[in-house]
Amino acid sequence: LMGKRTILLILALLPCLSFFKINAALPPHGVGKPIDIEYDQPTQPRSIKPECYYLDGYIYIIGDVSVTSISGTVTRISDNLQWSDSSTSNVLQIAVPSDAGSYHLTFTLSDGTSYYGDYILD
Repeated sequence: LMGKRTILLILALLPCLSFFKINAALPPHGVGKPIDIEYDQPTQPRSIKPECYYLDGYIYIIGDVSVTSISGTVTRISDNLQWSDSSTSNVLQIAVPSDAGSYHLTFTLSDGTSYYGDYILD
């Protein structure tokens, strides 16, 4: 009986542990090159506008706690090369080049809201 309780407790705490692991991997708030984003629908999105930024070869997209998944694509405008990834949490990290140029970011949240934004690396 005690073994079942211990296992149930561990299983109940696993989502909390993965949350802390994801947040620990993120750089501090305000670090990086912010990406100004717009939503891609005529109606107001249901979720809070996510935070997006570029830092050291990665794009970070951070949604509010109601977001359960994010999928995104970065396109280098000069040659249309693309980098994509997805996440089953409210945080997405996409590995992208650090080459100088213009890039276009598009992503969709679990509620179906799509966003886009551009950034330039010097």
